[in-house]
Amino acid sequence: MKSIISTSAFPVLQVDSLRVLFDQGRDRATGKRRILRAVDGISFELGKGETLGIVGESGCGKSTLARAILRLVPIASGSVTLSLDGKSTRVDQQEGSSLRGIRRHLQMVFQDPYASLNPRMTVGDILAEPLIIFNIGSRKDRMGMVQDLMKEVGLDPKHVLRYPHEFSGGQRQRIGIARALALNPQVLLCDEPVSALDVSVRSQVLNLLLDLQERRGLSYLFIAHDLAVVKRISHRVGVMYLGKMVELASSDDLYAHPQHPYTQALLSAIPVPDPEIERSRERIILSGDLPSPSDECVGCAFASRCRQVMARCREVMPILERKDADHQVACHLYPSESIQA
Repeated sequence: MKSIISTSAFPVLQVDSLRVLFDQGRDRATGKRRILRAVDGISFELGKGETLGIVGESGCGKSTLARAILRLVPIASGSVTLSLDGKSTRVDQQEGSSLRGIRRHLQMVFQDPYASLNPRMTVGDILAEPLIIFNIGSRKDRMGMVQDLMKEVGLDPKHVLRYPHEFSGGQRQRIGIARALALNPQVLLCDEPVSALDVSVRSQVLNLLLDLQERRGLSYLFIAHDLAVVKRISHRVGVMYLGKMVELASSDDLYAHPQHPYTQALLSAIPVPDPEIERSRERIILSGDLPSPSDECVGCAFASRCRQVMARCREVMPILERKDADHQVACHLYPSESIQA
């Protein structure tokens, strides 16, 4: 069961018109510089205790978005604002020690539990490292904190001297979650946290994340490919396509009434466990060429693959607009005059 959230009227994290660009050098044929628009004008708010799921095809900019929020990649324009205890701080304007202080409240759980843990460090050292960096507690205090963290994520504190290779994949991801919790953050950026795990283990890790959210009041930005996983854990879902947000709605509304043709195609790919329904239901197969994120797009980036494309789609880029109180979509199928304020 999803935890109760506060509304995003008082967001803990605000992202406004965020853009991340990567210079790919000059095109040999034209001599022009090629700029990859990995994140192209993304805006959203994340409420306290809320989970915002981010879905989309590989290469659409989901992971880059999370890394930009943490300032692990440079931001070209836009803003990231963290609000804590009534005080708002522009993350994108911080540098040095002030940025490090902000990161205490913004932590990431990485996709690959095999690669994100130092194989030369024991679990105790891995979990104590953030505490040492921020000078939290004495050595004795930190050992107690490490053991408490291990208990909280379902690991045996007796295994504190073991190395990562001595744990299973699911246990390693629990270690990654415990490390992210060590500094008592307000927001966790979860970048495909269960995609590298066996199906049987995914449910256990998802239940752990839900329990932690309930106990600590955490806010999650949850990135995933698995649409069923996103539906289970997310209060709202944002759909990305080539660096842009094309639809943003509550989880129930988006899965029941997808508006954007790309979202409809994504949801049609979710298998149904009933064989009769699976055989009879419509599957939307996308065709056409996928535009390059390095090419300047005049109209809608999805126009080359959309079954409902119109002439205007190739000429005017749609913007993310509110369809109703809890549903935004960037599509010319829904003209502005029909959108309710």
